[in-house]
Amino acid sequence: MLKIGILGSDNSHAERFSEILNRTDHRDYWPDADAKVVAIWGAEPERTQQVAQNNLIDEIVPTPEAMLGKVDAVFCVTRHGGLHRELVRPYLEAGIPTFVDKPLAVDPADARAITELAAAHKTPFTSFSTVRFSADTERFLADAAQLGDIRAAIYTGPASRRNPYGGMIFYAIHSIELMLMMQGSGVEWVHALEGAGIDQAGNGNVVATCAWANGATATLHFTVDAKYSFQISALGRNATKHVALDISDCYRQGIKHILATLRGAASPVAPAEMVEAIQIGAAIERSLDQGERVFLKAL
Repeated sequence: MLKIGILGSDNSHAERFSEILNRTDHRDYWPDADAKVVAIWGAEPERTQQVAQNNLIDEIVPTPEAMLGKVDAVFCVTRHGGLHRELVRPYLEAGIPTFVDKPLAVDPADARAITELAAAHKTPFTSFSTVRFSADTERFLADAAQLGDIRAAIYTGPASRRNPYGGMIFYAIHSIELMLMMQGSGVEWVHALEGAGIDQAGNGNVVATCAWANGATATLHFTVDAKYSFQISALGRNATKHVALDISDCYRQGIKHILATLRGAASPVAPAEMVEAIQIGAAIERSLDQGERVFLKAL
């Protein structure tokens, strides 16, 4: 059995993954996973205790690195991507298979450092948004192959710029990853605009245009006050397709890819694509700050 440690208790994902692996009474329990969450660390003691009790996690450790020697793999799920590099460094250096939940990082330099550290120590490693592995998403991806090269697309999902978890990238990563999954990596530049502030923090809906060297484009719509929904509209050379994604199964589907990678399979997302997703998030922030197009090569 694969013994898993969780870094971070603040995110609801700590509960979702633990339910699948630990809770035999839960509807999403995966009896054939041959894996169990056995330890957890969190910055908030009360919250960490709650997650551990609710999900039958045997041990709460006092420091992030205290799971070394106790676990076979780690899931880093704390919300703020800016914390991930230092949280996973001891595990990557020790060769402990590691999954970093979305977003991999906030700063592209951190994203590069994490992927390079995993490669240098030959540590099984992956990072992604599980939204990309919902059955609905994978069906759309299969159908998109019949569109004849996507030339323009719109990806819509929730996100806000002013939050305590690193800004746009905290939730924008879902839509960014969907875009790269559908249209491929290689985005050259990003230009973003924000509408009028519509919540107490002053967040407005954000629109970001992304462009590739081959002339393809995509528009990312990040909503603050619209219905919670991830949607894709793709226009190919031969046909078009639209879907509002049902992502209710994303954790159950995503954890299959996580465990496969931690057991030695190739990551379903290339490290370069992981880094590019963080670059796009940083480019959106810089474009909003500067009011102009931002090229990813500058990041």
